Amino acid sequence: MEIRGEEVLLPISAVSAFPRPHWLQGRVFGSREEPYYRSHNLRVTYEDAVALCAAEQEKAGLDVLTDGAQYYEWEAPGFQLEPIFHFIPEMLGGITPYGPPGDGVKYAPFYKGIVHDKVTWKRSIFEGVVYAMKRATDKPFKVAMLGPAQQSVILDDQHYGDQIEMAFDIARALNQELKFLVGQGLEAVQLIDVLPPYFQDGWQIEAQNIMFDGVDAIKFWHICYGSVDGQRDVFEDKAAEMMPLFGQSPCDVIHMEFTSKGLLELSTMAKFPTNKVLGMGVVDAKNVMVDTVDDIAGRIRRGLEFLPPDRLLIAPDCGLGYFSRTVAYGKLRNMGAAVEQVRATL
Repeated sequence: MEIRGEEVLLPISAVSAFPRPHWLQGRVFGSREEPYYRSHNLRVTYEDAVALCAAEQEKAGLDVLTDGAQYYEWEAPGFQLEPIFHFIPEMLGGITPYGPPGDGVKYAPFYKGIVHDKVTWKRSIFEGVVYAMKRATDKPFKVAMLGPAQQSVILDDQHYGDQIEMAFDIARALNQELKFLVGQGLEAVQLIDVLPPYFQDGWQIEAQNIMFDGVDAIKFWHICYGSVDGQRDVFEDKAAEMMPLFGQSPCDVIHMEFTSKGLLELSTMAKFPTNKVLGMGVVDAKNVMVDTVDDIAGRIRRGLEFLPPDRLLIAPDCGLGYFSRTVAYGKLRNMGAAVEQVRATL
């Protein structure tokens, strides 16, 4: 995989989330009509937490860092995912920062923002995240976000009457955001997506094409099987059904969970698109036990049976934000050591 003009064998990254230090609590960023930071004290504290998170990733040998989602309220049980549902919509034009409960028991605590007008980009959403990461590291890093297709199913549409058209306007707004962030120094972006395991309609790829049009950055697509408090939402093997979407996507890296499912879908990767990099989850994001170096190295070697080292990116199954910092960074360090072990044999 090419990173900053150089080919890297078995590149290492992470999905997005890591736990926050105990001294960072509460919501960091305001919404569209508020100051960007809730307070200067929170800003300083947040930027310090980002620096610690980046340093841990560098120690583990990651080639592309993640922002670590240090603005998530990981200390609020049951509400850690609140920014996934609300952070982007609350910053876009045409969406109210309130609405009816989410669908089903699991999502009822999270309101669905009401789309009352055309969705537009008003101000930068992730500018503070990019700024904090640029202060923290000289290495490439990515910002993770829910994409337009996923956003379209967690909003209450009272304007478009057409989910796809709404998703396309969200994509146009996020395209403006990404072009702004690239101008600020962002080198990679990651979509977090739960939809593809459930349905494989082609408009999802159209939305990606709109979102990434003219965006000069490495593009990651994380297919999420669910990991809230270690619970999986998708139990069936869906890789074969999603394969056509992988080939059509403008994303460079397609990342999937493998370890928690016992590597069962790995054999399907024999048909993985030859113009893509597979992000292979080699660390269990649903088990508090720290994966051993030898176990992780064995999983990587299994992956190399299906893809060459220049097209196999190594990462955890999902975000590690639900663990303690000791467990999360223990898993990360062992993953880095396992990659070094395998690289030495190539």
